[in-house]
Amino acid sequence: MISRDTLSREVDIGRIVEAIEEGFLRDDARAEPRIIADTGRGTMLVMAAHDAAYSIVKYIGIYPGNTGLGLPTASSIVLLAESSTGVPVAAVDGSLLTTYRTGATSAVVAKYLLRRESLTVGFIGSGLQARAHAAALRSVLGPRIVRALTYDVDGARAEALASVLRRDMSVEASVAENPDYLVLSSDLVVATTTSRSPVFHGDILADGRHRLIISIGWLDVNSTEIDLETVRRSSTIVVDTEAALSESAEIRNALKSMDAVRERILTLAELLRRARSGKLSPPTGTVLYKGVGTALEDLFAAESVYRSLRNSANKVIL
Repeated sequence: MISRDTLSREVDIGRIVEAIEEGFLRDDARAEPRIIADTGRGTMLVMAAHDAAYSIVKYIGIYPGNTGLGLPTASSIVLLAESSTGVPVAAVDGSLLTTYRTGATSAVVAKYLLRRESLTVGFIGSGLQARAHAAALRSVLGPRIVRALTYDVDGARAEALASVLRRDMSVEASVAENPDYLVLSSDLVVATTTSRSPVFHGDILADGRHRLIISIGWLDVNSTEIDLETVRRSSTIVVDTEAALSESAEIRNALKSMDAVRERILTLAELLRRARSGKLSPPTGTVLYKGVGTALEDLFAAESVYRSLRNSANKVIL
């Protein structure tokens, strides 16, 4: 078992960023359709993916009522097996692995879709996912990040994140008075909330400034962390895989209600192939990345973690 403590102590998120980028450029990986089941008291999700070397199955349980029982509302585990034999080789804490791989995937997108050399990064949502994004972004953008803004409905959490950013990124960091101000002031916006409704107003993007908006908030197929106006004003829209076209309410609703949306959408794999071949046009105006998560990300991250830790004494291999 590769525990949460081992992951937090031993794993370099920068290596997961590299694994995600290289993984999406390969042709041997495949994700199966996500299974979502309402159990009455909660939601159960099962995800699976495989490539030539390894296969994974991921279980996620989301049970809001667990709060009253003193238990976490979400729990997850990833089982990694050899593709050649089907024999399991490791079980990985799925909650923290998901946090890491989500931030790492966003960092890969940011690597190719930001023009400015001096960047202000704004975080809407101040939890563990925001901190993982900060670490992953630091691994690819480094000294280009010179300022950070935070916003959360809980002001104390926003200030706590700002303090972490000042310490870990050595940048000026402060709490924004509202999310619209944060968006207007930022070159890169990272929304990592559990909101079911838009967290800022897309009409403020009329200023024409080049900025990348990363939205990874996803509770279910009906939650909308960003509004339709944000999608409409985005010159390029990147999704992790084509599954997001139906699983993301924001993208699904835009495809139903607007013209000329589909031709602006790139999957992450398409973005990377264009970048590697020199065919990626310089980004202009608002650029959007909407991530709903895919088992491919779990596969590439689990492979990376297993390979780096399999000779370590700080875990148990099945």
